[in-house]
Amino acid sequence: MRRTTRLLVLALIAAVAVAGLVFVLHYVPFYVPSFAAWTGIAAALAGLVSLARPPRFLGVRTRVHALTLALCGVGLAVTAVMWPAGVTRSARQDQRLDRFLPEYQFSETHEARVRAPMKAVVKAIREVSLADMPAAVVLLRIRAAAGGRFHSSPPDPRPLLDTMLQPGSGFLALDTADPGELVYGMVGFVHKPKPALTTPEQFAAFTEPGGIRVAFNLRAVPEGDGVVRLSTETRCLANGDEARRTFARYWRIIYPGSAIIRRVWLDAIVARAERSAATG
Repeated sequence: MRRTTRLLVLALIAAVAVAGLVFVLHYVPFYVPSFAAWTGIAAALAGLVSLARPPRFLGVRTRVHALTLALCGVGLAVTAVMWPAGVTRSARQDQRLDRFLPEYQFSETHEARVRAPMKAVVKAIREVSLADMPAAVVLLRIRAAAGGRFHSSPPDPRPLLDTMLQPGSGFLALDTADPGELVYGMVGFVHKPKPALTTPEQFAAFTEPGGIRVAFNLRAVPEGDGVVRLSTETRCLANGDEARRTFARYWRIIYPGSAIIRRVWLDAIVARAERSAATG
């Protein structure tokens, strides 16, 4: 009976783990260093918890096993966040984004498809707000709390792209001439305040050691039969080895949250465009 119970528990844990992985991969594209880092963190926490009472049904029979699990988790997490990041050069050269960061060390891409007129999709891109993305609001509040900012206000109902261009936001419009692909960016330093850059030319020329350039786009491409492919790509380039190593540690930890925010952003645009198409 005990063996049957153990098998049932293990089967349930496996089913929950698989369902969770499928859910996560829907929002967070697989990126080895980040997934390895978080797997290591989870293993380390599980090992530390198991020190109090080893869960024998999971194969952790002694505190030595628990300590080994914790140490292996720490080793995996440290290796993952410290792994060198190489430079990638865009092979596409068909996006306006390529004009600003054709080379980068860190990136993420998300896409979705929506059955709506191109006009409705472009309008939704420009009008969607944080109020349309409750999941993103929660993640942003968690990040703010981690930084010691616990005061929260209602999500801003203004278009998100408009709020990003408010003074003090740090973002700047790099290229908004084509409504089918809007490109935005920001710059910063690892250990210094952000420089006051205001033009695309200043962004392109920003190569100071220790600096970071981030550029992203929102792109809508008609595919025919009333379907539009909506995508967003974010690229990051660190100036110098020290900045690259520091940003790698940061990026690999925050990557899941960053990916979820961008995915729900696309989902909110899709929902708004579909509503607009349905109402004519």
